[in-house]
Amino acid sequence: MENEVQRPLADFPVNIWEDIFTSFSNSDLGSDKLKEKHITLKETVKESFMASRANPIENIKFIDTLCRLGVSYHFEKDITDKLEKSFDCLDFNQKIRQERCDLYTVGIVFQVFRQFGFKLSADVFNKFKDEDGKFKAHLVADARGMLTLYEAAQWSTPGEDILDEALAFSNAHLEEISSRSSPHLAIRIKNALKHPFHKGISRIETRKFISYYEAEEKCDSTLLEFAKIDFNLLQMLYRHELACVTRWLPEAPNGIPDSMKHLYRTIIDFYDKLEDELEKQGRSGCGFHLKKSLKSTSNGYMQEVNWLKKDYTAKFDEYKENAILSSAYYAIMGVTFVGMGEVAKLDAFEWLSSHPKIRTAAEIICRFTDDITSYDVSTNLEFRVLTIYKFEHKREHVATGIDCYMKQFCVSKELAVHGLFNIVSNAWKELNQELMRPHSFLFPFLMRILNLSRIIDVVYRYEDAYTHPEFLKEHIVSLLIENIPI
Repeated sequence: MENEVQRPLADFPVNIWEDIFTSFSNSDLGSDKLKEKHITLKETVKESFMASRANPIENIKFIDTLCRLGVSYHFEKDITDKLEKSFDCLDFNQKIRQERCDLYTVGIVFQVFRQFGFKLSADVFNKFKDEDGKFKAHLVADARGMLTLYEAAQWSTPGEDILDEALAFSNAHLEEISSRSSPHLAIRIKNALKHPFHKGISRIETRKFISYYEAEEKCDSTLLEFAKIDFNLLQMLYRHELACVTRWLPEAPNGIPDSMKHLYRTIIDFYDKLEDELEKQGRSGCGFHLKKSLKSTSNGYMQEVNWLKKDYTAKFDEYKENAILSSAYYAIMGVTFVGMGEVAKLDAFEWLSSHPKIRTAAEIICRFTDDITSYDVSTNLEFRVLTIYKFEHKREHVATGIDCYMKQFCVSKELAVHGLFNIVSNAWKELNQELMRPHSFLFPFLMRILNLSRIIDVVYRYEDAYTHPEFLKEHIVSLLIENIPI
């Protein structure tokens, strides 16, 4: 037919998830005995946590272990109270700055404080520098210390040059350090270089750390068992939720292209139901903001369509303004707020709608990491850029951020990618700053935005795994399919 819409199609792979997700059982929520064991172990772990308070530094190391094992959420108030007291304690701050407090310990303390929003000064690392202002060469012999320095540097905020130096120093040596480390520590180092803990997807990192922790000489068997059971119970819950979602497939209306019908009907039906449910819960007005976020995303898409039809390559500044909308992260953030229950009332959606700094930082991370398929600086940059560029230009495609950057600044593709990489790096620093106290809004909402940014970093760091889901298969299997033997 003459009026039939011709879509510019690319060679996207087939869906590899349908058979996996539809096989999940709605009733697979775990045995009562397992839940009872979980409750008992939780009490024992809490007793150990409270006992560790006698030594503030050992207590913080215990908190770090709880976080990495994915069970710190059970003790969040106790953890926050303890960190608040230590953060304000002069003796504690002096102790971690003393010479006998090693790099490994300082790195852990720094990470834990910042993870919970306490901006411990980066000057705690000054003592590890020599007279020339460089990190001391002998630190390279401390494998665990170098690893914690690398992971601590991921929490950098604007203007913290010492953390930029720490990142460059640790990154330059960790690959070689891993080659002379014990097998399980070597694996952990290589994983951190691939996906730093701060930028990794929490539950995936938990699964990995459980295996690392199990190989440790000082492994607490009770804590380990608790973490394994907790992971398996949450996995069962995720499977249950996915089973419900994947069995939901409504009819689409006539009058739009077949390629759009299912998507259109699903979105309209979903948002209408959300709005009705929010009204019933007394969260009136929230649905309006959800639809507003979706319209904002659609406007971003329409601008890209207009540019495509006109064969127009926007200036980078133009592209960036619209790319914030077309990233769809505003809409995704709003939907995640819905699941937070009554705590997410109208004020939360109004705050998100006001363009807070953390939202903008996350949108920049999402859009430009997508554009460059964020890369490790040690990889062959030219090959990666050309691979991505060629795939996106297999079909009629609006100019990417790389194209627009090249146009405005008259640089090569390689320099354009470096420019975008710096933009993403700075956005991470801005996001980190917004996670520090005093917060612009309630911390749980900030964490939702952080977690969405983590997803992008994992999914796009090396490959476009949304387009090529086979690169995510290992993660999906570990997170949802295979439980942890106990």
